[in-house]
Amino acid sequence: MRSAMSLIELVFTIVIMGIVVMSLPLILTQVQRNDAFAMQQEAILAAKAKIGNILTYEWDHNSYDSTASRSFVLTTVSPDTELDCNGTTFRRLGHVNADSRRKCSATGASASAIGADAGDGGNFTDIDDFNGLPPTTLVVTAGEDAGTLDYIFDLNLTTSINYAEDNATYSSNGTLNDFTFNPNNAPTTPTNIKVISVTVSGGDQNITLRAFTCNIGESMLLPSRPYQ
Repeated sequence: MRSAMSLIELVFTIVIMGIVVMSLPLILTQVQRNDAFAMQQEAILAAKAKIGNILTYEWDHNSYDSTASRSFVLTTVSPDTELDCNGTTFRRLGHVNADSRRKCSATGASASAIGADAGDGGNFTDIDDFNGLPPTTLVVTAGEDAGTLDYIFDLNLTTSINYAEDNATYSSNGTLNDFTFNPNNAPTTPTNIKVISVTVSGGDQNITLRAFTCNIGESMLLPSRPYQ
């Protein structure tokens, strides 16, 4: 016949069960934090991938010259005249006066306004074509895309492109002074800097990543990725 549990054994059992139950809220809190971190990293990854894709496109609709098969620095209406191109050498401050180096457009091509351009045919041909597009927010659905993209949650990606101020003091020795980069200060006229902003929402996340790209054309010695 089995003997009954003693009082001391009962006390020990209650204490041990209490310790185990007391740790459950801590475990649940840590799991919740891990889930939040995973959701955040997933949103950041989606935004980085989108920005990386946009950066493969031409800086502007007028950057690429199909006759010369290269991209040139464009004329802008930036108030900083130090960045103006020389009408004789077609170069500006910082350019190397040698063949196959970066240079300004000999035709005087200018940077265009943000948004789709005439002649695009509804296609994405340059960076600012992604501003506010697609018309409805891009949705990456976890269920249908999980096999290839491995997203856990549905994510909404919204893209915006704008110009940024480029006023500064540019010296001949390469020193840049009095420059403050402010992606939220969006001039209405073209400058030499474009800002790409991608906002990701979904899964209790609302994250915005930004990248900037400049009006620098390309060198024939180190050509950029082929025009999209």
